[in-house]
Amino acid sequence: MSWSQEDNKQYRGKIDRKYVSATESYEAHYSIDEYMKRRNFAMTDANRKIIHGWFDAYPGRAPVKRTDLYAWLDANVKAAA
Repeated sequence: MSWSQEDNKQYRGKIDRKYVSATESYEAHYSIDEYMKRRNFAMTDANRKIIHGWFDAYPGRAPVKRTDLYAWLDANVKAAA
């Protein structure tokens, strides 16, 4: 899966490191890859699709804190494994 490399110029710096914009594809894809790296998941398109599905199912509302999203993914991805 090839991710877009364009970032929203209005959503950078500290806010970009703390929050994830689900509507910004670059940010969502970067966060998925970062999550997979931190959890030592194989960086495959199949795994990206799985995590992306969970990412889209996140019940929280914007703004989404990266730490909250990762904690939710940890609880749900492990439950599905």
